[in-house]
Amino acid sequence: MIKGIGTGAIAATAGCSGLTGDGGGGGGVDMTIASTFEPGHILVQTSEMFKENIEEESDGDISVQISAGGAYGSEDETGEIVSQGGVEAHAAGSFPYFQFAPEYWFFGCPFVLSSYDQLLSVLDSDQMQEAHDALVESGNQRPIGQQIYRGARHFTSNSPIRGPSDVEGLNLRLPELDPWVAIWEQVGASPTPIALDELYSALEQGTADASEGGAEQISSFNLYEVQSHLSLTSHLIANGNIYINDDFYQGLDETHQDMIMEVGQSVTETASEESQSSEEELIQELGEQGMTIVEDVDTEAFQEQAEPAVEQLFEETWAFDWETVRNM
Repeated sequence: MIKGIGTGAIAATAGCSGLTGDGGGGGGVDMTIASTFEPGHILVQTSEMFKENIEEESDGDISVQISAGGAYGSEDETGEIVSQGGVEAHAAGSFPYFQFAPEYWFFGCPFVLSSYDQLLSVLDSDQMQEAHDALVESGNQRPIGQQIYRGARHFTSNSPIRGPSDVEGLNLRLPELDPWVAIWEQVGASPTPIALDELYSALEQGTADASEGGAEQISSFNLYEVQSHLSLTSHLIANGNIYINDDFYQGLDETHQDMIMEVGQSVTETASEESQSSEEELIQELGEQGMTIVEDVDTEAFQEQAEPAVEQLFEETWAFDWETVRNM
């Protein structure tokens, strides 16, 4: 039986267990799942659920440690360490595809896909097998389940955002991701690259006027203290997964490989269901904490404004074309 996410976080452990796959010899398997996210984040909770269930299913043959909170560095640093075999797995967003298969990373960008169901349909399509193969070939890692629902990303600001004209000239905090910058510039914002751990102070001090992110990010960073409005732009469905080093995975016997994939699929499905059910509550709590929730957002106008930049990215950077992706 697959057990749900617990409320207690497992303490982070910075030590790496090394590539100790059983190689078919039937010995015990030790693995560490690293993450830049803090305990309590949905991806860390999923890792904890995977640990509990895989240890039970394997009767202790597979032992998992969780190293949350960035003990191995940023997402790109951790992804590189997993690629090189310095740690067996990591829980991350869609960033590994941007890092190792960037031509397929359109699914991680604003205004490209409209829903979580569409995201899963695209990633499960025959055409996108190219992306998963590229992740293995270039990044030496593979996801162990479906992409986990992390929530729709919305807009925070100190005034209501109902359409593209409301973001004109706003200094919008973004991560340093070129496609995101290009798309939001097309919409009319002034992207301001700022590290996530500096987000609160940037908004407090006025270095940035606004931010975008999921309800979990907005809540966990206490942005309701420095931003008065949450506008439900739903411009991107954030996702993530547990990615396992492929050399390590291939070194396991078939029984353990199958077990990891089966438990991985089950826990990522469960995590997605729980994340979806809690999202509305989080938004309601942000309202109770003082934010004005703006629901009458013209999402079609945002989509139309962003379209030229998205089309250009498909023409110059990304695999396929937008129409093909829509029909996946």
